[in-house]
Amino acid sequence: MAALDLVLRERPGPVGRFLRAALDQDAPGVSALVAAGVPHWDAAPLLRRLAEAGEVGPQGWIVEFRHAYRAALTQPEVATRQLAQLPASERPREKALERGVDALGDAELLAVLLRTGPAGEGVLEFASRLLAEHGGLVGLSRLPPEVLAELPGLGPAKAVELAAACAMGVRIASATPVERPQLKSPEEVAAFVVEVLSPALLRLPHEELWCLALDPQCRLIGRPRTVTRGDVDGVDAGPRAFFRTALAAGAVQAVAVHNHPGGDPAPSAADRAVTRRLCEAGRAIDVPLRDHLIVGANGRFTSLFRDDPGLFR
Repeated sequence: MAALDLVLRERPGPVGRFLRAALDQDAPGVSALVAAGVPHWDAAPLLRRLAEAGEVGPQGWIVEFRHAYRAALTQPEVATRQLAQLPASERPREKALERGVDALGDAELLAVLLRTGPAGEGVLEFASRLLAEHGGLVGLSRLPPEVLAELPGLGPAKAVELAAACAMGVRIASATPVERPQLKSPEEVAAFVVEVLSPALLRLPHEELWCLALDPQCRLIGRPRTVTRGDVDGVDAGPRAFFRTALAAGAVQAVAVHNHPGGDPAPSAADRAVTRRLCEAGRAIDVPLRDHLIVGANGRFTSLFRDDPGLFR
């Protein structure tokens, strides 16, 4: 073999696709190959090379060459060559983890979504071909799932995943960022807690400790997070659990909140002891505790920072 041996190894995706379609036809022709999904710009010159090499004659395939190309397409290196030969740091997933997603080109981004290419075509080459044949990312994003599903190598599952990723990008681009509440004063924290957390906290028969993770401007990061359930002075309510939650959210400061199921927000000795331990731990890791609120019934609350500021020094 033969006329397409070298080019098959250099371009396993397009040439492999051409050969698979051509091998299914006893007497391959350009029109039939195009109808089978081979682009005209591949079908015509590759078929001409086969004819010039005497591997396809007027009556169709020369048997020995047909068998040889079929054998070549089953070799693993033809299917995996491009991705497998890349250094690990240049493969799309590893590259994204090491350098960030912005370091990926369009084909690499698409390859991450596709995960695998069709038989005989590496995922990077498959992604590059889809972009070239359909007008890049913008062109692909305009194709509905049912059209994507008909593209060779995709299928319904990948088509829906690709369409969903494109739709998500459009929504993100047009979305208005949610304004995060700023919780500087005990009153601001209490107003937020009463509005957002109290409905959940007040119906509980037990105490729960919550963490409000804050950025440098005292704006809430994400959602309030439950740290522990049970007595606030229990083993699981210690600084380790609280600040593990705060650090996981990216906090530079935090507010502790817990409920009193009986409805009276007056702090107990245990509440003050927990507050002191949280403040000491926060200072040690440079994530200060700004306040500790106790929520009672009917919107009542106690701010330990306001009522006992000495605990926070």
